[in-house]
Formats: sequence, structure tokens, C-alpha cells
Amino acid sequence: MSTSRATRMEQVARLVRMGRADEAEELLRHDVVVSEDPLQARTALADLLFQLDRLPEALAEFTALATNAPWPVARAARQGRAGVLFAMGRFGEALALYRALSVPPNDPNDFLVRASVAHVRAAMGHAEDAVVELHGLLAECRTRWGANAEVTLCTMQVLGDALLMSDQPAAAVRAFAETVALRTTASGPADSMVLCTRHMLGVALEKVGRTDEAERELLTAAARRDRPPSHSCSLATRQGLARVARARGQIALATETQETVVAGMTRLYGPDHPTTLESRYDAAELLRWRAYPTEARAAHREILAARTRVLGPHHPDTLKSAAAVDSH
Repeated sequence: MSTSRATRMEQVARLVRMGRADEAEELLRHDVVVSEDPLQARTALADLLFQLDRLPEALAEFTALATNAPWPVARAARQGRAGVLFAMGRFGEALALYRALSVPPNDPNDFLVRASVAHVRAAMGHAEDAVVELHGLLAECRTRWGANAEVTLCTMQVLGDALLMSDQPAAAVRAFAETVALRTTASGPADSMVLCTRHMLGVALEKVGRTDEAERELLTAAARRDRPPSHSCSLATRQGLARVARARGQIALATETQETVVAGMTRLYGPDHPTTLESRYDAAELLRWRAYPTEARAAHREILAARTRVLGPHHPDTLKSAAAVDSH
């Protein structure tokens, strides 16, 4: 990358960190028109749209690049497209696209693709198998590139998420805490990936009952300037805080916060996206805590029907909803 292009990308990144993503987008759209390398600007624009949760727009940009750009750019665009499909809850399409990517075996990006395949499989209900794969992949990353390499840190973070999906929160706490420590040393406490990982650490800490620590991590993550309240990361952090409030018996606060999360996730993804369904599940559980058994059972029945349709009857989340219906 030339000095001028590197400087422009640093300028874009700095604007995003400051919460001025609209200016960053304007710069990139200008570069798409006037730059000597419009493909590089358009790829950066697609990445920015992805970061901003503007998923249909990001998908359109990545798809156009994957179809029309020369191979190195097209391959990166296909990888970006797979990531957007994953975020949209289109797991089967994302998995097929990740598996079709052709990356040289000695390229760190090959390990990122393999970690992404395991991550999607975990979301599809095969979390325990994914955890085994990711442990092996992480060991190989450490041997090849070292504990502090970005590919290693990304793999460790994906492993933590898979551990949560496989109901191993204590192990997830260890994975996220180690990732936070390494990323903080490398990039400082305000780095966006540090704060993202601290959010996940907070989620894991709440699951193991370490409520005060969970709240501290979640509140730190919530202070990000580069994510508005409507962003999925902000909403997920608030969902974690709602769980903390419920654990403390602060049911009114938990209910108010969770209702905001459900509304935001529904606006962002629609009512039947797996992430929205998880937020709806928490809201239904709060109805049970508030002694509204009829309403809670009806809500859980709706969620069960949606999860059966979206995830299949044997997915762990579907089975969790079935158990919730039976318990009421």
C-alpha cells in the first residue's frame, strides 16, 4: 500500500474511532470516484458498511467486487461476503462460501478462514466439534506465528465464542481474559478489538456468576465511541447488562433494558434472526420472573416455532426453547 493510501486508511480508521463514520464513508465514496486505485477504496467502503451494520449494502458491495474485480481483490471480497452472510444469519450460505475460498496454506488468512468455518459450524449447532477444531488451530497458530500475532488473537476470540455456544463459560472466561490482556498490551485499552473482547468476557463472567466483574467489563465495552446505541455491539452489551440486572433481582431495570434490546435487534435484523431470537428468549424469561406465566409461555412458543424454522428442530437453541415451553 502506498504512503498516501495508508494515510487515507488511517484517516478513515481514526474518524470511525471518533464516532464520525459518516465522514469516513464520505471520504471513501469520494475515493471510489477519483482514486487511482478505486478497488482498494471500494473494498474499504464495503468493510466500513459491514462495521456499521449496514449489512445489505455491505453484501451488495462485496458481491460486486467478488464478481467483477481481479482475483486477489475478488478473493478478499468473497471472504468479506461470507462474513456478512454469517452476520445476517444465513449460516449455510456463509459456510459454503468460506469452504470454497482458496487461500495458500502458508498464508495466515488460511487460518482465519478455517477459524471462520468452525465459528459458523458452532452457530449452526456443532459447537463442541468446533471447539476441538479451534483448540488445534490455535495451537498451530501459536507455533507458526506466536501468541501475539493477530491471527492467533482472532482464533482465540473465536474459540471463546464457541466455548460459550458449547456451554463452557468458565473456559470462555479464560480465553477472553487472555485475549484481552494480549490485545491491551499490543494496542492499548481503547482499541476497538480490546473493547469487543471485553464485552464477550463480560457475557462469560455473568454466566459463571461473577456478576460484579461482568458488569465492569460490560460497562467498559459500552463506553465505545465508535458504536452508536443502535449498533449490534451496543445492543449486545446492553443485553449483557440486562442479564446482570436480572441476576441481582433488578427485574424492572432488566425488563426495560431488554425491551430496548429486542426492539433494536428487530429493527436491525428482523424478528427471526438468531440474535433477535436470543434477545426475545431473554425477554420471555423476564416475563416468567415477573410472574406472568401465560404470557411467558406464549412468547416461548413463538420463539420455539421460529427457532425450529430457522435453526432446525435439533439445534441447541431450539431445544432450549422447547425446554422453556415445557417448564411453564
